[in-house]
Amino acid sequence: MEPVKYGVHDKPPFKRALPLALQQVLTIFAGTLSGALMLASGTGMNESETALVIQCSMFICCVASLIQCLGIPKLGIGARLPIVTSGSYTLVAPMVVLALNPKVGLSGTFGAALVGSLVLFLLGPIIIKYLYFLFTPTVTGSVVLSVGMCLMVSGYRHAVNGAPDSPEVLKCGLIALLTFLIALCFNTFAKGFLQNLSILIAIAVGYLLCVALNMVDFTPVQTAAAVSLPQPVRFGLSFQIGPIITICVVHIATIMENIGDTTSIVDSAEHRLPTKEELMRTMRGNGLSSMIAAVFNGLPVISSSANAGVIAMSGVPSRYVSALGGILMGLLSFFPKYAQVFALMPKPVLGGITLIIMGRIAASGINIVSMAPMTKRNLTILAVSIAIGIGGNYGLAYLSFLPETLVTLMTGIPGTALSAILLNVVLPKSEEDKSYHAQYAKNMIGEN
Repeated sequence: MEPVKYGVHDKPPFKRALPLALQQVLTIFAGTLSGALMLASGTGMNESETALVIQCSMFICCVASLIQCLGIPKLGIGARLPIVTSGSYTLVAPMVVLALNPKVGLSGTFGAALVGSLVLFLLGPIIIKYLYFLFTPTVTGSVVLSVGMCLMVSGYRHAVNGAPDSPEVLKCGLIALLTFLIALCFNTFAKGFLQNLSILIAIAVGYLLCVALNMVDFTPVQTAAAVSLPQPVRFGLSFQIGPIITICVVHIATIMENIGDTTSIVDSAEHRLPTKEELMRTMRGNGLSSMIAAVFNGLPVISSSANAGVIAMSGVPSRYVSALGGILMGLLSFFPKYAQVFALMPKPVLGGITLIIMGRIAASGINIVSMAPMTKRNLTILAVSIAIGIGGNYGLAYLSFLPETLVTLMTGIPGTALSAILLNVVLPKSEEDKSYHAQYAKNMIGEN
């Protein structure tokens, strides 16, 4: 029996859509919380403020995901693709630095994020419209490959519960391995709908095993509020030109991250590159969502990388399933007790799932790169961009002498993206390269 197949615009029956949506929520939940926690801890928020930022991050995920999945067609906002969003890690370091400046504070930081997101909303689509020919498969594929390889590190960290010297490390590692193998086996050998739910099954088994081994403390569930409403503008909004410019500069990197994540999702869903119009709508959707995020005390949003891996493994790229996942996140933001059950997912379980999902994303990046001829020029772009981005991500300890914002822009996913696009602009083209670029630009004009 073949796995159940649904297209981007198909609406699965609710009884199938619900577990598929839950699978997406479980996968992206930790990433959504991590960004909020990094922002809260970095800026010195107290316990109640941290809880509010986490709650708001889930509400923002709901609103932003609905904008991207369902869209506002008459305004050209939202990709109408299966995109679930989360806070952008790229903005964490700059926002923390700004917030710790007593002349800026949290109000100035969120004000800068609001204006910077407005600039992204207005200028992002224009950049896509006129520079889309630069985002070749070599460039976007390098970015997608970087997404998978850079975020894979977190999988190993979670697999050992962040403590490789702990006496519990072997137990944690075996749980991560078991979760990984269950997902792999169900995705490879299961039949029908069970294959689509391979990630959910692996998470459920791993979670229950950890409960049986007394590795989960449910005290936070008992102490969490039963019902709570997200509170907008908790820290105020103020506007200063310096912080606004800082956020706008960093948004250059998030444009490329958005292109990479959207490309990965479209490749997983329909085995093609996104059109110019899809990317422009995605950018407007993320710009609008990021403005809402700033009002609700959150990080500017970006397409969740993990969601692309879930789509690749489940084989169900329905945007309505992703929209339902966003709605579930929104409901959890109003009921903290239930949200805590998700938040307590054991790190080794999350680690095993993260590794297999990020592996699929990296493989998608390789597939995208292969869509272009492997000329000397393209190989140079690929080699240098991953050396700077992926290499820099693994060598962060040796770059500590540089300003933190510069390190953020020049390593990891942003570093890969910026170096790839720069090389694509400055490197000379052979006749084969010129022929391919001319055909690529012609195809893009024809699609739009």
